[in-house]
Amino acid sequence: MTYDGTALALDETDGTAIGTVLDMRFHHVGVAVKDIETALRYYVGVFGFERVSEPIAVEAEHVRVCFVRADPGLLIELVEGLDEHSPVRDLLERPGAGTYHICYQVNDLDRAIRELRSRRFFPFKRFEVETEGPRKFAFLLTPDRQLFELCEAGAYS
Repeated sequence: MTYDGTALALDETDGTAIGTVLDMRFHHVGVAVKDIETALRYYVGVFGFERVSEPIAVEAEHVRVCFVRADPGLLIELVEGLDEHSPVRDLLERPGAGTYHICYQVNDLDRAIRELRSRRFFPFKRFEVETEGPRKFAFLLTPDRQLFELCEAGAYS
């Protein structure tokens, strides 16, 4: 089997990649940053990425996020911690920190969570954001404890 970036688990009955069954598509890479405005100077001013959103506070996650686009198929979510409860705060203390998570877009978040849970994936956080773009989100851990995010389809699709 070759990895094409869409499959997260195999259906144990017929070998079909569950990512294909759920129509999972790469959405973005989340990158932990100390300060979004400073990061934007590099991503937009130096690397030439397009800014596609204003910074948005996600209170449920204790973070602020901002999306930039590298090309039509690559979104990067800059993730800044808002306080001591932020999940990115400890990450930024480690050398070489930066990449926080990979996000896959799905059409039906509830169905995707049910299917992945049946394959030993662990959903541990769901939240909604009232803004443009995807509104429903969930963080999950793979059976080998890798963090990833799911989002329902939205404006930044």
